[in-house]
Amino acid sequence: MIEGADDGASDKGAVVKRIRVVLLLACVILLVGLFVGVYRQHNIVGIQSPTLMPTPVLTPAMRDWAVVSCGPMHTVALQKDGTLWAWGANYHGQLGLGSTNVNNRRKTPTQVGSASDWAAVSCGDDYTVALKKDGTLWAWARNDSGELGLGNTIWRFAPTEVRGTRSWAAVSCGNSHTLALKTDGTLWAWGSNADGELGLGDTSSRDTPTEVGSASDWAAVSGGNSHTLALKTDGTLWAWGANEHGELGLGGTNNSRKTPAEVGSASDWAAVSCGDDYTMALKTDGSLWAWGYNSQGQLGFGDTKDTHAPAKVGGRGDWAAVSCGTSHTVALKTDGSLWAWGYNGFGQLGLGDTNNRLVPTEVGGSSS
Repeated sequence: MIEGADDGASDKGAVVKRIRVVLLLACVILLVGLFVGVYRQHNIVGIQSPTLMPTPVLTPAMRDWAVVSCGPMHTVALQKDGTLWAWGANYHGQLGLGSTNVNNRRKTPTQVGSASDWAAVSCGDDYTVALKKDGTLWAWARNDSGELGLGNTIWRFAPTEVRGTRSWAAVSCGNSHTLALKTDGTLWAWGSNADGELGLGDTSSRDTPTEVGSASDWAAVSGGNSHTLALKTDGTLWAWGANEHGELGLGGTNNSRKTPAEVGSASDWAAVSCGDDYTMALKTDGSLWAWGYNSQGQLGFGDTKDTHAPAKVGGRGDWAAVSCGTSHTVALKTDGSLWAWGYNGFGQLGLGDTNNRLVPTEVGGSSS
């Protein structure tokens, strides 16, 4: 907040501050990825023997984790010293270890190179993009749609710099498309664009970062399967891409958008996370909202009906952060408790069994 600013500027500053606080809390929920309850045929949890683990298990011997991101079959995480570590499947080189084959998968965390200046990471579907402290962006693995942003569709098996600027601030990977923010508040996109998920007004894929419109007030972004949601600094929420299940939150289906479209008229959104054809978002009052595909109860409404516009999850406003998987959701409350719901066929909810949940259920609580 700028001292001496007018009321409008003060309100805007307050919204930006709240968004930043929630984003910091979101980092906490990402750390939950290191205490996971999931079947790991490809050892995504970093435990030696592949087995069903329906309750949270501590990743062994390492306790200085700072940030983590999970893809469908691989995990990449940062330690507090700025080193980057990866484990899980490596069929497409998504671990960034310099090669790819079934025998090169890792069952425990393995350091990616020797650099110690990594700042953020995001895993897509068999590819990875990470940010360094100097503002450079690096990408590796599958690149069929240009999702690495390197100007071609050649796969890379080790971190390769996305050339052109040192002003990247944040990154989010969807299924096969990548979104990133620059320090000037502009939004950039590249990769698959069959449903307009890049927000560029067409359905042509891009293999280099391309600016989304001309706005410079973007605050956060999340990529889903084939849709994208983003927050602006004024607290408004915007959506584009596929909308077969109402995942854009615009009140209907089959009305995909090729450019950003505002979700309702609210200006108190604080955080957003995209799953596979569904979306979860937090407001500044701590309320949690959901919409889109709901075949496994991932929206948390107690049923499996799709919802085409933002609908409130429960009645309380004590949510602090939320993260979507393919068909399951995990969220933190302000009291530090962890809640999960949706698909649980592999124990990914961490509730000690493999039964789906249609409403938020506390992980480790008596209701589990």
